[in-house]
Amino acid sequence: MTEQTDNNVLSPDTDGPLLQVHGLDVTYGRSRMRGGDVKAVRGVDLTMGRGETVGLVGESGSGKSTIGSAVLGLVPTTGGTITFDGVDITHSTRADRRLLARRMQVVFQDPYGSMNPAHTIGDTLAEALRYNLGLSGDEIRERVLRALDDVGLPPGAARRYPAAFSGGQRQRIAIARALVMEPEFVVCDEAVSALDLSVQAQVLNLLARLKQTRGLSYLFISHDLSVVRYLSNTIVVLYAGRVVERGPAALVADSPAHPYTRALLASAPVPDPVAQRLRQAERRLAAAATPATGRVSEGCAFAPRCPFAQETCWSTQPELVEHDGVAVACHRRDEIAAGAALPGHATAGAA
Repeated sequence: MTEQTDNNVLSPDTDGPLLQVHGLDVTYGRSRMRGGDVKAVRGVDLTMGRGETVGLVGESGSGKSTIGSAVLGLVPTTGGTITFDGVDITHSTRADRRLLARRMQVVFQDPYGSMNPAHTIGDTLAEALRYNLGLSGDEIRERVLRALDDVGLPPGAARRYPAAFSGGQRQRIAIARALVMEPEFVVCDEAVSALDLSVQAQVLNLLARLKQTRGLSYLFISHDLSVVRYLSNTIVVLYAGRVVERGPAALVADSPAHPYTRALLASAPVPDPVAQRLRQAERRLAAAATPATGRVSEGCAFAPRCPFAQETCWSTQPELVEHDGVAVACHRRDEIAAGAALPGHATAGAA
């Protein structure tokens, strides 16, 4: 039986946002012996316009990579909707996903793990073109060479094998593999986290340039708030599968309102020694003020780690409330913004 496809997945709806995720839930099934089902994503909303970058940031297990996988159709959803260019793709068929591959691509953290070491780079980049588009040999060569040039690699790279390249070069090849399909939307899942800082900066600059020259939109996933800040228009902070803060990148990264976002910022190293000492001092104060307890929170999932947690935080799940363009899920947002002190410490400026 032939799978039916929805040709709308190739028809752009230029009046609306490019990507909308509403009420997304993803649950991974596990046996009772291993503790039952795991709710990886809980009621997540996000919106992305054309040419924009939305950064998803959080620690391992926060649900950020699961969201990217759900958008790409790599994991099934258990609730909510995913709309791409006005078309609901939440439960798209395999045939529809094959069509969507012309518009949606992904760059993973480990490019070498997804490359066949016995195939040349040219063959690796050409594979998706032959499978999805059925282009002629000349058309495939033209696209491959253009993609390699766009990521700063010479034409001769197409004749070499993956083992001949450094980690940074392999990541450029992974980006080129996404580019050959000429997509408009790319999921970057920890695409620079395994690279040295100098190489990381080069790849980030490359992604920023491609965003401008090719009109790309990115869903950029990382555990590093400073990296996400560099490339994103909007930042979405995730903890235990929920959005705890969402807003313009400059506001969220430079003046975080949620205690968890503040902890992410404090944990990121900075080249300024004075700023680094201040961040280290904030981490020490937060650690000293957080009670050691085995209590399970029925409210905010961050309560066991939060130095500002009160009884309401433990018993009631905070709603995501927007104020001055930034949405935050925290019962004590206003108090913290006004300079609330950590337990046992005086507020700033106090006698």
